[in-house]
Amino acid sequence: MTTFTREQQMEFKARFRLKRKRQIYLAVPLVAWFVAVLVSRITDRPDVFGVDIEVWAPGMLVVILGALIFSFLNWRCPACDRYLGREINPRFCTECGVELR
Repeated sequence: MTTFTREQQMEFKARFRLKRKRQIYLAVPLVAWFVAVLVSRITDRPDVFGVDIEVWAPGMLVVILGALIFSFLNWRCPACDRYLGREINPRFCTECGVELR
């Protein structure tokens, strides 16, 4: 395990907070979209926000693919650059052990 200076550790934590914030900013509109689609399906409405679901679907597939790519590139340890996994608020990197928060 690599030891880091106090300044490096503080920088890693600051970078992790920024990465986490980006993930949350990405997730909020996607979750809202999924809830809207679910409500339209439950109520048998053919539209979401007044736009036909067939119009939204292709665009949303592109947005979801983009979100997955962004998450894979963004959600990495600021110290070792390894993927942080599915947890939204990990305390430590499972690969290098650096403290993230």
